[in-house]
Amino acid sequence: MIADRIKWNKRHGERNGFNPADTYLMKKLDFLKPSRVLDLACGRGRNAFFLAENGFHVTAADISDTGLKILYEEALKRSLSIQTIEADLDEAEPLLSLERFDSIICINFKPTEAFLKFIPELLSENGTFLWCSFNEKQVELTGFSAVKALHPEEFCNFFGEMKLVDYSRFIDESGFRDAYFFVKE
Repeated sequence: MIADRIKWNKRHGERNGFNPADTYLMKKLDFLKPSRVLDLACGRGRNAFFLAENGFHVTAADISDTGLKILYEEALKRSLSIQTIEADLDEAEPLLSLERFDSIICINFKPTEAFLKFIPELLSENGTFLWCSFNEKQVELTGFSAVKALHPEEFCNFFGEMKLVDYSRFIDESGFRDAYFFVKE
């Protein structure tokens, strides 16, 4: 946890400006269950800003206190209300004490399977989970961590109590990615 925090604090502290929201998120925005959304591994907040600007009540969680501070300051400049939570996303238990979310997004991060098992518990009835990250082709191309890469259809049948609505493999400006969209039944 400490090593991850140090790594991400350094990366976020060295960056300037903000990238646009994720393309898969923008494409699926109208399919998210409205109201309360949790942005897992939110980083500096590009997707949290997009969601808040589109009327969602956003809680942004990340291990990097530097990233969260930058997000908070930028949200104030944009007159957006975004709750931030510093959390090690290898541990879901601290998030379970929060009110259930209508939607959860996870962009360019691969939680552990132990964490993923808690996703249905974090969601309200008919809640949605949008997940998009780099796949094994990104590993071949860039040296992206193989441990952090998604593999073809790896999680299509992972959630027993959630229905897979969309699974996609694609290339965009970020690279080679897999995307999942689930609805809690």
